[in-house]
Amino acid sequence: MSSTGVVYNSNHELHDYMLKGFPSPESPARLQRIMQHFRDNQVLENNNCKVLSPASASALDILRVHTEDYFSFVRSRSLSGGGWLGNDTYLCEGSFEVLLQAVGSVLEAGKAVATGQCDNAFALVRPPGHHAHADRHSGFCVFNNAAILARYLQQIYSCSKIAIVNIDAHASDGTQDIFNADASVLCISVHQDPSDFYPFKGFIREMGFMPAVGYTLNMEMPQEAGNPEYSIFFEEVGLKVLEQFGPDIVIMECGFDSYYKEKLAKLNLTVDGYYDIVSRICNRWHTIALLEGGYHDDLGLLADVVLQALAGNRYTKDEVDQINLLASRQSSCRRIFENKLNELKNLMSSYWII
Repeated sequence: MSSTGVVYNSNHELHDYMLKGFPSPESPARLQRIMQHFRDNQVLENNNCKVLSPASASALDILRVHTEDYFSFVRSRSLSGGGWLGNDTYLCEGSFEVLLQAVGSVLEAGKAVATGQCDNAFALVRPPGHHAHADRHSGFCVFNNAAILARYLQQIYSCSKIAIVNIDAHASDGTQDIFNADASVLCISVHQDPSDFYPFKGFIREMGFMPAVGYTLNMEMPQEAGNPEYSIFFEEVGLKVLEQFGPDIVIMECGFDSYYKEKLAKLNLTVDGYYDIVSRICNRWHTIALLEGGYHDDLGLLADVVLQALAGNRYTKDEVDQINLLASRQSSCRRIFENKLNELKNLMSSYWII
């Protein structure tokens, strides 16, 4: 069994759209649901987890990625009472402290793995981060947790190569934008086709800029894609690129909205699908999973399964898998997937052996 750390930002309830009257699926109920499932099923005990203490990030931690003007804006807007920022994002009076603790919790997970205290770790934090750019918020996200963690690991623990793998249903556009000219950070994002789906970025042809062309890799998944398609992608492309890149640590932007019950997306990953993706990666590289999206009732179950994969434990098979395997093998879905995968392979063949 692998040693697995878990950290949870305990003050997250202060970041609550109900305090300002804004409708949003990104609410305290998300983490409450996960932690209740953990308590009811003794998840932390069963996986022999090391519970890490949440801490608050410093301004320096945030400024490794975000601009001073943007950091000052977030701080002043929150401390003055918050409000609706646009782009599906809000702040409350207590949001700034929540954001600092969320980022600090992510850094605690990174520290535990980088120092050998844990083999892998899971940071259960909100709000999510992968849509946040260096100078702006978007899509529920204010500070980019994965990007800040990557820079922290590089600068504090001398990790020369970091890979960030996004499995949220939405493209990791903020993370990609931050690192698109940096060959020390490999960004792989597997998400629903953004042609008519937020953030309307993350197309296969977006491969980064010199001197890091090819270090941004986007896979557009067609609607109804599920376990088989994700498995094929990682087997034929994702894991091959990761192996050639040779990361010191993998940061996983672990969104649960690629799940078949998610109403805000149209993908068909199941429990088996999540377990397979996470275990394939953490069996090869030290992995730090960060909670991103996901707005359905099974968040606790999926967080449980991810934690089991990180810990190297087995779990009870998902009873719906065979149904979803058949659904995701519809001829139109598979045909579109294969065409997109071939397009990606052709573009990436100049940079990686695929």
